Amino acid sequence: MNVEASALRQAIARAEQRRVSQAVHRTAHGEQADDPRAFDYPRLAGDMTAGVAASRPTGGEGELDATRPLGGLWTTVSGDLRAMPRNLWADAKATFTDTTNLVVLGVAGGASLALRPEVDDDIEDKFDRSRALPPAWGDVFGAVGNPGTHFALAGAWYLVGALQQDSKTYEVGKTLFSALTINGAVTAALKAAACTDVPNGEPWGWPSGHTSSSVCFAAVMHEVYGPWVGIPLYGVAGMVALERLDDREHHFSDVVFGAALGWVVGHTVASGHRPQIFGGEVLPYADPSAGTAGLVWVKTFK
Repeated sequence: MNVEASALRQAIARAEQRRVSQAVHRTAHGEQADDPRAFDYPRLAGDMTAGVAASRPTGGEGELDATRPLGGLWTTVSGDLRAMPRNLWADAKATFTDTTNLVVLGVAGGASLALRPEVDDDIEDKFDRSRALPPAWGDVFGAVGNPGTHFALAGAWYLVGALQQDSKTYEVGKTLFSALTINGAVTAALKAAACTDVPNGEPWGWPSGHTSSSVCFAAVMHEVYGPWVGIPLYGVAGMVALERLDDREHHFSDVVFGAALGWVVGHTVASGHRPQIFGGEVLPYADPSAGTAGLVWVKTFK
């Protein structure tokens, strides 16, 4: 095989960065890292001959893989588009086959039903008497909470990561796309199935798409960048939910379930496991002797 020295150096550098990023990712998730001295020679040969990195490696369902973009922008985009159906299916399956997630969504669904119609009407009357936000701020949070805004931000993360060959930024962009797509599809399906009206009389009320998308975006960023980024974004999502109520775009029950849905999808897709709160897992429990059931927060200290 006739390979130029510059191409060989670039291929070795790509292989080394990929190996290190994967080792860091596996260690962070409690997995056994590969031999630090080992190279992936089949991939290295492919890099030298084709000039591109291999596609997203196989990992656990919903796992945030630490991979690099596939060489040029068009090669990266076309490769990710081919892999998108498989990755979306894996992420959706990981989200909606997890028992804890189903319990959380079931509890949130039950709560939203219990809020209809008395609590919803009381809160609606409150906002009818007095607006919580000035109109200008309502417009701002309405735009910030629009799912289109979140997809645009995901696209920006993806493009920056792909163009700069930044593995983490690139993966965050892909993860945001996956989580937002799954969240949006489920939200739209539930709206069509429930077919409820909002306070201003328009259809397709439950659940709130602005709220679910805002919380989903915040959950992914929280999982990836930690609470210093996640908590302020949850605050923004809360203001989006308030704007939906204040502008008579949704009932309180709509935003309750929308928030739960976005949180479950965002955290699960970004982390590859059931959602966590401050490092502890939310688990279902049942006490047959007392005839009770619910959720419990469990954190393991080492």
